[in-house]
Amino acid sequence: MHSNRAYSVLLAGFGLGVSSFIASPVAASQNLSSLMVEIRQQEGIATYYNLATGMALSGQVTLVRDNQGYTLGEFAQGVPNGRWQVYLPNNQKLVDGEYVSGLQSGRWQLFSPNGELSEEQFYLNGVPSGEWAEYDDLGNLYQKTVYEAGVKTQVLRYFASGKLKAKETYVDNLRHGVWETYHANGVLAQSQQYANNQLSGPSLAQNSEGQVIETGTLDANGERQGRWQTFYDDGTPERDEHYVAGRLHGESLSYYPNGQLSLQGQYREDLRQGTLVHYSDTGVKLEEENYLDGEHDGIQRYFNRAGILVSELNYKAGLQAGEQKTYFDDGKPKKVIRYQDQILADNGQYPLHGLQQRFDPAGNLLATEHYDMGLKDGKFETYRQGKLQRQEQWRQGARHGDFIAYYDNGQLRSLDQYQDNRQTGKAERYFDDGTLKERGTRIDGQWVGKYESFYETGKPRELIHYSDEKIAGRSRYPLHGAFSRWYANGDLNEAGEYKDGEKQGTWRQYRQGIVSREMTFEAGKLNGPYSEFDNGRRRVTGHYLEDRKEGEWTEYRYQEKDPSFGPIPEGNIYRVSHYRQDKLEGERAYYSFKQVRYRSEQYQAGELSGHYSEYYANNGQLKREGEMLKGEQVGLWQSWFEDGVLSESGEYLAGKLNGEYAKYYPNGQLKVRAHYQNDKLSGEQLSYFQTGKPQAKEQWLDGQREGEASYFHANGKQAEQGAFLRSRKEGLWRAYWPSGELRSEGSYIADRQAGDWAFYDQFGKLIKTEHH
Repeated sequence: MHSNRAYSVLLAGFGLGVSSFIASPVAASQNLSSLMVEIRQQEGIATYYNLATGMALSGQVTLVRDNQGYTLGEFAQGVPNGRWQVYLPNNQKLVDGEYVSGLQSGRWQLFSPNGELSEEQFYLNGVPSGEWAEYDDLGNLYQKTVYEAGVKTQVLRYFASGKLKAKETYVDNLRHGVWETYHANGVLAQSQQYANNQLSGPSLAQNSEGQVIETGTLDANGERQGRWQTFYDDGTPERDEHYVAGRLHGESLSYYPNGQLSLQGQYREDLRQGTLVHYSDTGVKLEEENYLDGEHDGIQRYFNRAGILVSELNYKAGLQAGEQKTYFDDGKPKKVIRYQDQILADNGQYPLHGLQQRFDPAGNLLATEHYDMGLKDGKFETYRQGKLQRQEQWRQGARHGDFIAYYDNGQLRSLDQYQDNRQTGKAERYFDDGTLKERGTRIDGQWVGKYESFYETGKPRELIHYSDEKIAGRSRYPLHGAFSRWYANGDLNEAGEYKDGEKQGTWRQYRQGIVSREMTFEAGKLNGPYSEFDNGRRRVTGHYLEDRKEGEWTEYRYQEKDPSFGPIPEGNIYRVSHYRQDKLEGERAYYSFKQVRYRSEQYQAGELSGHYSEYYANNGQLKREGEMLKGEQVGLWQSWFEDGVLSESGEYLAGKLNGEYAKYYPNGQLKVRAHYQNDKLSGEQLSYFQTGKPQAKEQWLDGQREGEASYFHANGKQAEQGAFLRSRKEGLWRAYWPSGELRSEGSYIADRQAGDWAFYDQFGKLIKTEHH
């Protein structure tokens, strides 16, 4: 038989087509591309033919491979016969051997690409024979393989140092006999036996110091059989186990490095059986478990490193069943859990069943629970420092009975009653001093009948009545009957009555024990008289219709004193308004402290529209009047002095002065006459002294002075004359003395003096000139 590397040698002369000729270092009778050679098998012997001539190759021939080097061989009638060499393109030899009549013969050498010998092979009539050797890149022998008549009989492997690394034996090319591996120092590392390619018999493993670390026997199937032992590096036992057909069977022991027993148990067919004990490295028992066919069965005990029992559990076929106990590290009970041990639940587990208990480290009871086949059933209690905190009653997984909670001081905290998992019955809450906080009755978690709540002082907080019948389409029981709410000091806050969940009749709100608001309801909506008070004094009175203000509403001055007028009598009206469907409609009148009307407004659909008038509060004399449209002044508006003399008049459009405007002195003499457009002066404006003589004459455009302007002294003579451009003085301006004599003259540019200016005294004499 040929190795893979040897087989590659046989085909080394053939590859891809040739594209260039590579010169051989050895003269040959002919050179051929490997693509021009055909190989035919004749009685198992490869015969080479020249495709171009159809003739068998003879003599020395170089077979060239495209860019892969070449093969130099000798042929006799097409059959390799003689030396056979394979080269790289750089003439580096890869293979050197000899054929005899087409069969490999004698020594064959294989080389690495860098020219180092990598393998030696020996053949006899094409069959591997003798010792084959393989070398690493440094030329060190790392493997020997012995062949006899083509059959591998032995393999020896070596470290780089030359020492034996492994020894393998074969029969008919199958692993057979003793196999050994060695450490680098020459000490035996492992010894195993093969029979017909299968491990069997004694097995041994050692560390580099020759100390046995594992020993045992394998059966004919390569499975562990009988006693197997493993050891720590110092020879101390680590495990001692027994096997049957590869499965743990019998006693099994494991040890700590200090020699102390760690685990002791029994196995049957790889499954734990009976008692298994686990110890600490100081010899303290940590676990004592019982098994049946690999599953926990019976009592399981667990201990802390001080040897104190911390849990004692019961199992049945791998499932927790019966009583389970756990303990604190000092041995005091921590928890007792009980499971059913005869009937499985649907999930395949044994359900909680019977009394369950938990304790604190001091030994005080923390909780007790009762279960029936996994369902809460009976009394549930929780404790804190030995004092009862909560008590519940359950029936087949549903709340049923009293649910009671307590404060740490032992006082009752709450009481709730349940029926079939629904909160139905009494419901009470208490403060930690035992004072009642709230109480009432619930049906399906909702309040019904009388409900009371209290402040911590014991004073009432709320008194509410609920109906015991639901209204169709509603999920809750409606408020029905008297309703009261109090402030913490005991003063009443609010009182009234509900009917079928809606406020009904008279409702009163209080502040400091005095009524602050009085309302009338019908079917939950404000309907009827409405009043507000401040310390017993009327503040607002009116009327509601279907939750909307309707009719006359009066607002009062409710302060007891006024800084200006002193004491204010109760019922002193400040404003009277009229509403329709919650919007102002009609007159709204304002009154002074002396009950004199000083303003009158008209509203339409909530907007200020119609006649508007103001009056002097002292005598009721008309002060101002006009028309409003949707909150904006329109038409003629006039104002008067307190004696009835006209003071001002103007035309308005959409809230802006638009048209003629006049203003008067208290003696009735015209003061200003002007014209406005969109609230801006536009056109001529004339101003007069109270004597009726002219004071100013100006031209305006879009709110700015524009054009000629004249100003006059009180005696009627001209005081100043010039022109404006966008409210800035522009061009020639002259000023005059009250006597009419010229006082100054000069020019302005953009409101600044410019050019030559002359100044005169009252007699017309030039007194000064300036240039700007």
